[in-house]
This record gives sequence, C-alpha cells and structure tokens, in this order.
Amino acid sequence: MGLISDKNINIFDLAAVKRGDAISVRRAGETQFRNGLVTKASENQLEVLYSNIQNNSTSYLQISAIDVAVGVWEIYWTTDFKTINYQPGAGVCSA
Repeated sequence: MGLISDKNINIFDLAAVKRGDAISVRRAGETQFRNGLVTKASENQLEVLYSNIQNNSTSYLQISAIDVAVGVWEIYWTTDFKTINYQPGAGVCSA
C-alpha cells in the first residue's frame, strides 16, 4: 500500500458557479427545465431553489458533481444575465 493516493475526482469549479447564480437544469430523460437560483455551492454539490409549478410551491434540488460529470444533468447558468454558461447532458450535442 502506497503513502500517496492518486484519485481523479469530479468537483464543481467554484470560480464558475456560485451562490446567487440563476440556473436552469434538466435531468436526462425529462422534457422540461427547472429554473431557479443556486442557494448553496460546494465542490461536491449544488443546491437549487426552484419554483414547482405543478403544486405552486418552491422546492430544493440537490445536484452532485458526479452526476453532472456523467451527463445526468443539462445545465444553463448565469451570474450577470449577459454571459450564459452551458454544461451539456448525456446525448446532447454541444456544437
């Protein structure tokens, strides 16, 4: 057993996404996006507050960095509403 462990892990770039950013997310296989705000951002997870139009309430959604890395979520986000950032999901053409 070695002293140093070399692990390749997927984490969120906290310089790119932060608390207060507007976000639009869609899970693979779903047709509708969920629009909301990032309420918590850590290297491993984003927490999103969004409006649930089906029952007229607000809900929290937790998105893990691992799920984003394997393409479970398609994500648009912005800090200033001028620059829209995009993370494609699985099966989405990024061209």
